[in-house]
Order: sequence, then C-alpha cells, then structure tokens
Amino acid sequence: MVKMEAVDSRLRALRQYLTYLEEKQSLSQGELLANVDVYYAVLHVLQLACQVSVDMASHILAADFSRRADKYKDVMLALGAEGVMPLEFAQRFAGIAGFRNIVIHEYLVVDPIKVYELLQTGPDDFRAFARYVVDYLRQSGATLESP
Repeated sequence: MVKMEAVDSRLRALRQYLTYLEEKQSLSQGELLANVDVYYAVLHVLQLACQVSVDMASHILAADFSRRADKYKDVMLALGAEGVMPLEFAQRFAGIAGFRNIVIHEYLVVDPIKVYELLQTGPDDFRAFARYVVDYLRQSGATLESP
C-alpha cells in the first residue's frame, strides 16, 4: 500500500521545484548559459525534479503492483503499462531518467542546450506526471492536494 505522506511530501517538493523552474523559463538560451550561477541552479533543480518523480513512481510500483524495475526509465514504463499514466506519456516521460543519469554519472558531458530545452518543456511534463499520480491515488481512495 502506498504511503500517502511519502508521496504527498514529494508532490509538495516537486511543486516547489517547478515554481523555481517556471520562473526561469523566460530566460533566453543565451541568458541562461551566460549566467553560470543560474545555469547550475536550474540544472540542479531539474535533477531534483527528475529524482523526486522517479522516487514517487518507484514507490507506487513497488507498493501497489509488487514490482521493481532495474532501471529508472523502466519504472515509468511500468506505470504506463499498469495504467497509472497513459503509456504514450510514460514512454516520453521516461527520458527524464536518462537526463538524471547523465547529470549524476556523466556530469562532464551534460549538454547545456538539452538543459535549456528541458527547462522549456519539462515543467509541463512534470506537472502532467503529478496529475496522473494524484488521479491514480484518488481513484484508490487517497486524499491528496492538487498537483
């Protein structure tokens, strides 16, 4: 059974990360890349958003479906297969796991253009993911705040 307080705290954290990222979306690519402090802050907050999403997905997969996945992208794909989110969305959103892995393990080759692109498109996908999680849990009888 999903621990609602664990998911709810992660949803709140994700909301905070998305608020920060959405404030930075108005920056042009040049402005983002010219300000190293903001660039690294955005990169870190994107990493946190990826991680908290993977953590929620992993918890739901294990708690409600008694499944584990060896790779983070497979966690998202499994939730799509289980109907927690649409499979097409899960296939696209699974890419955040690859981004997270590059930032964590291959940090010397992070592409700043990809960071900017994820800053522009990522918040909408993270919000959609949160909505799917909340909708799924509400259907299971949970009471959670809106995403």
